[in-house]
Amino acid sequence: MAITRQDTIEYFRLEGARNLLKFYGRYQDNIPDDAPEWKKELFPVVRGIWNSEMDGGRSRYEIGAQLRTAADLFEIHPDGSHHALKNFPMGYPKERTAAIFREIADYVEQWASPLDWEAISNTPISARELIMRFPRLSNILPLYFGQDGAAVSDDMQDASTEEGIRMYIDETHPGCPWNLPAAVAECHEALALFHTEDQLDRFFCGAGMHGGSGSDDFTDFLPPLRPPLQRAHERVPLTDVGTQVNYDEGQSAHHAYPFRHLPRPRNRPMGHPAGRHRE
Repeated sequence: MAITRQDTIEYFRLEGARNLLKFYGRYQDNIPDDAPEWKKELFPVVRGIWNSEMDGGRSRYEIGAQLRTAADLFEIHPDGSHHALKNFPMGYPKERTAAIFREIADYVEQWASPLDWEAISNTPISARELIMRFPRLSNILPLYFGQDGAAVSDDMQDASTEEGIRMYIDETHPGCPWNLPAAVAECHEALALFHTEDQLDRFFCGAGMHGGSGSDDFTDFLPPLRPPLQRAHERVPLTDVGTQVNYDEGQSAHHAYPFRHLPRPRNRPMGHPAGRHRE
């Protein structure tokens, strides 16, 4: 049976919950019916979600709601045959799957109520948690600089690091204002988080990402990666934040990005409800 648009929507509607539990689908067959065991496994992942939530990522409450939706579907389709349940692990025993998913939903939603700073500080940071910090580098490094420097295109098999960077920038256009500044920020974060070449190499080339840095060490690769990304972004200056982005002369008009203009907030009178303005 052909996959419909609705099938795709229903599948990706549960992507946050699927990512939370993907360790069990990839490395283990089932989620054990033992709360202390799965809590130990999921703690650093939920901590990563909590951290990325502060940067605008999925909230724990969204993921909790997705887990409950999956639990409802498992009650109707206990064999996991519904298309939205593809790539979800099941509980052990299988008849406990829906109940386990709801218990995990409770855990995710209540994880920070209150925050257990002792557990947060004493639980080692996992690769799955760290990779949430690098959504763009996790695509750039494996695709353009993985496999000993071979880029994604056959024409780039013998490409230099500079040619790989240029190829990424060219393929990012015209989405530069959304992608390049964040990619530059991730380069800075990587160098702030990992202090040695060995740490950088073990994470970005190892189980965490399976990426690469071309023919260079990461300590030599990441700093030079930032200037060309930044220069490419600066060719698309934000002339009036909240209005539009103007490109250099010579670029076609359809490459301009219209933004919804946001009115300047008015001063609220003392005692006036927050978020409302008197006309």
